[in-house]
Amino acid sequence: LGALQLHNTYLVVQTAEGMQIIDQHALHERILFEELFARVTRGTLESQRMLIPATISASERQVDLVEQIRPLLERLGIEVAAYGPRQVAVTGFPSFLGRLDPAEFVSALLERGEQEILDLSEEELLHDVLDMMACKAAVKAGDPLTPQQIDALLAKRHLVDRTSNCPHGRPTTLKLSLKDLEKQFKRSGF
Repeated sequence: LGALQLHNTYLVVQTAEGMQIIDQHALHERILFEELFARVTRGTLESQRMLIPATISASERQVDLVEQIRPLLERLGIEVAAYGPRQVAVTGFPSFLGRLDPAEFVSALLERGEQEILDLSEEELLHDVLDMMACKAAVKAGDPLTPQQIDALLAKRHLVDRTSNCPHGRPTTLKLSLKDLEKQFKRSGF
């Protein structure tokens, strides 16, 4: 049986035990995070060189941050460097994340990093940037999905280890058993 999309946000699926209600963004975010993490574990993410570098206005602290985290960014397929006292240039971006705007992503990363990332270990920083990539690349609540997109998303949920929560800890799926439904509709003696 196929899934039903509700409010362009939730997917409802019948199971042998009852039903599942899936948050499409949270599930897609978890799947993307796992795929990105697996790729980075195997080696550097493939980067797509940009014909025209995207330049971003940045504070001095953000320019310093770029220099500080450049090795990690390169491992993630993000090629970025200082381009003057208050600018950075993005010259390469992961081909896997073609949906994202490289300048917007790096700008958001630097804004966040200016407040949060500086004190994290490299492993925490890696997870944080992967979380951000997955979140920004995932389908959003409110995105209408075709039946093929829904099927592809649901097929991949069985390929990841931890589909019960997105990288931020929100649940991806609520499960209701037949017993739960019967109780709600007063069909049983509870």
